[in-house]
Amino acid sequence: MGGTGSGTWYRWNKKTTAEEIKRIDIRYMRKQGMLKPRGWCRMTWERGGEPSGDIKYQADETGLDLSYRSRSPGEEWEPVTERVWFDRTPCHYGGERLWFKCPHCSKRVAVLYGLDVRFLCRHCYQLPYATQQEGYCDRMMRKARKIRARLGASNDLTEPVWSKPKGMHQNTYYRLLIVERKANRAASDYIDEQMRAMGHYQGL
Repeated sequence: MGGTGSGTWYRWNKKTTAEEIKRIDIRYMRKQGMLKPRGWCRMTWERGGEPSGDIKYQADETGLDLSYRSRSPGEEWEPVTERVWFDRTPCHYGGERLWFKCPHCSKRVAVLYGLDVRFLCRHCYQLPYATQQEGYCDRMMRKARKIRARLGASNDLTEPVWSKPKGMHQNTYYRLLIVERKANRAASDYIDEQMRAMGHYQGL
């Protein structure tokens, strides 16, 4: 399998689906309080109700340390350690939004994929969204952000819409607010459902 400096990178195989890929989602981890500095914890995945992999991770203020085993076809299992740095962007109404920095390209992302030896972003693996559900989740997030921009709200979906824009009719404001909340909730519920189905997190 291609790694840093190997000259080859993963090319999308249409037989592989996103549901089969191990993922680390910083939005879910932060929501569940799993990014607080503490000792080593374990992250596991399941497929069809059966264990399909696990890694150890440890969070601090600046990033995650990952520890796991990996192997190429026909090779022995080898230990892998990876440092994933955090990045932060300010939110419109105060606070900050937390991101991963992809260990290969340093792109700011919310999700890393364990498709090869390393956990990297979707762009490094040239990984498109493969399922209709994932496309639906993205559409809901874009829909919510489009409405939030119209309402003058933050691009951060975790922040509330604080007030009606000047000059907007009250009925229009309420209508848009309801649509934004439905789209936002749909995306959030999907992320939670996928993470519950694919992974379990526990302290060591």
